[in-house]
Amino acid sequence: MSEFEEGGLDSLTTWFKTNQKLISIVLGGMVAVGLGVVLWQKSAQTKVQNAERAFFQAQTATAQNPANAVAELGKVATRYAGTSAGDRATLLMAQSMMTQGKTAEAMKKLEALNSGGGAERLGSTLQTLMAAGYENLNKPAEAAKSYLAAAATSIGDAKVQRQADAARSYMAAGNTTEALKLWTELAKDERGALAAEAHVRIGELAVKQ
Repeated sequence: MSEFEEGGLDSLTTWFKTNQKLISIVLGGMVAVGLGVVLWQKSAQTKVQNAERAFFQAQTATAQNPANAVAELGKVATRYAGTSAGDRATLLMAQSMMTQGKTAEAMKKLEALNSGGGAERLGSTLQTLMAAGYENLNKPAEAAKSYLAAAATSIGDAKVQRQADAARSYMAAGNTTEALKLWTELAKDERGALAAEAHVRIGELAVKQ
């Protein structure tokens, strides 16, 4: 038998008295941890709310003066990196850069976002924009990889479209082997929206091989 079972309530009371300091430390620690979790959650929630507010303000400022889009969105992207608002600010900032002919600079922002967890948070949206950027930089092989990454997180027609985009990019890069694999797969769905193009592309690639 344990000491508690032998002595009953008296032994238990004695144990509590003897170990009062230890119990106080443990309970105090539990309260501190619980309070820390609550404060962290509140802080995280406040950050998200502030991020959304800042993003809305940046959009408003951008609408009023498009020339300031990069600067205003950049502030949100930097200050609230890792939040949904920060991610969206980065995407819009990159788009604005591309329209200004600053694709190389925009791609640095997108690649940093991608490596910083943006791929998991944004999926095909980020990868498709990156693919468009690589196309603008005349890097079709990189564009194809991004289109395939976008396809991997897409479904239905969107998935098929990204696969076709990847196939076209591989053709532009001169990678007929990978392009043929994709077009052959797309041609299997005879009722698919891209079946006709797939058969044409297969014929074109067959001539080149």
